[in-house]
Amino acid sequence: MSLGPFDTLFAFLHGLANGNLHLAGLYVLLLLLLALEIGVQLGKFIARRHAPTDGQKSSVNFATAGMMGLLAFLLGVSLSMASDRYQQRRDSVLAEANAIGTAWLRATVATGAEGEALQRLLRAYTETRIAVVRGSADPAEVERLDQRTNTIQNELWQLARTVAERSPTPISGLLLSSLNDMIDLSLTNRRNFNTHVPPYVLRLLLTVSIFAVGAVGYGFGLVGSRQPGLTVLLLGVWTLAIVLIIDIDRPQSGEVRIDPAPLVWTLQGFGPTK
Repeated sequence: MSLGPFDTLFAFLHGLANGNLHLAGLYVLLLLLLALEIGVQLGKFIARRHAPTDGQKSSVNFATAGMMGLLAFLLGVSLSMASDRYQQRRDSVLAEANAIGTAWLRATVATGAEGEALQRLLRAYTETRIAVVRGSADPAEVERLDQRTNTIQNELWQLARTVAERSPTPISGLLLSSLNDMIDLSLTNRRNFNTHVPPYVLRLLLTVSIFAVGAVGYGFGLVGSRQPGLTVLLLGVWTLAIVLIIDIDRPQSGEVRIDPAPLVWTLQGFGPTK
């Protein structure tokens, strides 16, 4: 669903957020200040044409309170969606670390050159997955790490299949099963890191914010009182909340990132490199 000119504003905000989150926050704050000023000037214009009655002022205050309530609801929904996705990423990183650890333990049972090669590849694979979780602002680097993941997965599977064909025992079957789980969880992790709050929700949040702040300014213009200190404080806090939602929604390039500690601990559990 298109929101017309607000799509352009949101597209520009999205571009800024990918480059510099602080600029994105400043952009949102300036938009809200502009909406407030337009509302104030419109309110003053209406007040000059005919003095508003107490009933009209009460009606404006009631409508403004309703818009601010709707805005608070949208902010809560957006923050909840972003937080849920953040928790999904944390859980999938832990599950993947456990799967890699299981695959390592079963690989240590494999003997011969294949067993040693499996352990080396699992170590390299874990290091790659740590780099993936830590993320990068460079899309090319993210793509390179994903390709590296796929390459090592193929090499691991080929080695494990060789071991299973040479010695079809329950252990080799369990090794294949653990590698399969590990590969499946890497895909789950990739899905979670590329799942975001729907853009329409964020566009709607920005649009309602602009209209709600404009309504507040309109009320200020009618009564001839700006309350600049409290207004700037309100807009600043509101901007920080919106920026936080945008930041959580950028798991590989934002300030709020997923801690790869479970993968790091798994790598440490492998012991020193031989």
